[in-house]
Amino acid sequence: MRLVKLTVIFVFSLFLAVACTQTESGANPSPEAPAAPAAPAAPAAPETPSEVALGETKFKQYCTKCHKVDGTGGKVEIRGRTLNAENLTSEKMKKDPDSEYIETLENGVIDEGMPSFKGELSEDEMKAVVKYIREKLQNQ
Repeated sequence: MRLVKLTVIFVFSLFLAVACTQTESGANPSPEAPAAPAAPAAPAAPETPSEVALGETKFKQYCTKCHKVDGTGGKVEIRGRTLNAENLTSEKMKKDPDSEYIETLENGVIDEGMPSFKGELSEDEMKAVVKYIREKLQNQ
């Protein structure tokens, strides 16, 4: 009788040890719901610059010669001609609609020395420049 009790205890202990090992190793002890295989990780999408960052890049490339890095403009000499570039941070300029900025970028203001950027900047780049002006220069 004693041998039977020891055998039952041994088998029960072995059963518990196996069950605990499966649970700890991540195995699914429930036969009704097998674990789904892990999906392969999707490749990371290439990071695109934000619209404001793109606008900043284009502003620095095309606009700072006249409007300065901080957008305050003023008198500048370009190709022997003195220009009075708009202060993009002024209250007047803050009130101008985005469409007016885009139109000026597209067509320029030739008699004031503002060149057209229609062939150099895409529509999205022009919108990004306006967004940069609005968010970074006019909100200081």
